[in-house]
Amino acid sequence: LGSNLPAALILYYVQYVLGSSNADLFLMAYFVTGIAFLPLWIRLSASIGKKPAWLLSMLINAGAFLGVYFLGAGDEWIYGILVVASGIGFGATLALPSSLQADVIDYDEMVSGKRREGQYVGMWSVAKKLAAAVGVGTGLTVLGAVGYVPNVEQSENVQWVIRSFYALIPSICNLVAIVIALFYPLSGEVHRRIIDAIDALKSGQSVANPLNPSHVICREETVCAV
Repeated sequence: LGSNLPAALILYYVQYVLGSSNADLFLMAYFVTGIAFLPLWIRLSASIGKKPAWLLSMLINAGAFLGVYFLGAGDEWIYGILVVASGIGFGATLALPSSLQADVIDYDEMVSGKRREGQYVGMWSVAKKLAAAVGVGTGLTVLGAVGYVPNVEQSENVQWVIRSFYALIPSICNLVAIVIALFYPLSGEVHRRIIDAIDALKSGQSVANPLNPSHVICREETVCAV
């Protein structure tokens, strides 16, 4: 939701709050920066872990977008700098979330004995599409409700709504996501133990759950003893 609201409202923000016609240039700067910094995020995640790197990227995004909330007409250069800053964080979202999700699938295989990539990818795909629908639908519905009229100068109230739904609310969403992600337990070390446990289970051994050592996992043909 924190990423879909800005995607739905960037054109409104640039035209009616900044008073600019350069939305295409800002979008290009955002995506080019994200792609350029992707290799750096991959190296950083290998060094400090995927979860810390992802949390750092979300903090960068949240901080940059929070700054965007306070801009107004004529602040194109400051906005451009903040767009590039958020693009740096965007680079991590191109790869790290999917990599973290793959670890979840490995954990499920260890617990259930089944590879269920299709079910997980399908569930996550539906969640993303739902977030996109809610983001676009909410943003545009609220704009219409507060009196937005296309291609005219907007009232201060409409501009405030655009700024809030484009920058403030997404930043809050990202901060909430960061708090939730702090409790994500699959670190690199835990994931390595999960892979070792999967191999042991395939060879007929019973193993202790890396996230709950008192929980013994075994297959039906295995005596559950560690």
